[in-house]
Amino acid sequence: MMKTNLAKFVRHVHDTQDTEISCSVCLDLVSQYVDLEISTGDATIQLPLVKQHLDQCLVCSEEYQVLHQLAVLEAEQRLPTDEELMNQLKK
Repeated sequence: MMKTNLAKFVRHVHDTQDTEISCSVCLDLVSQYVDLEISTGDATIQLPLVKQHLDQCLVCSEEYQVLHQLAVLEAEQRLPTDEELMNQLKK
């Protein structure tokens, strides 16, 4: 377990860039990133600092994953209804 954590830490240090964005900037751009990814597939090219931050930050990555899943459901016209969401919250 310790070797795994150490390896993750070393990888994150290695992946650190001279120019990075903060979580607040990333969260401001993450919906745009998801939209680009869904519509054009080249979000990484247009917003490379967002991609780099998402690779480094678990909190922002989780936000991205939720937004991405919702965008996919929306694109497939499979968004849950309010009632379905409320039923999920009650479980």
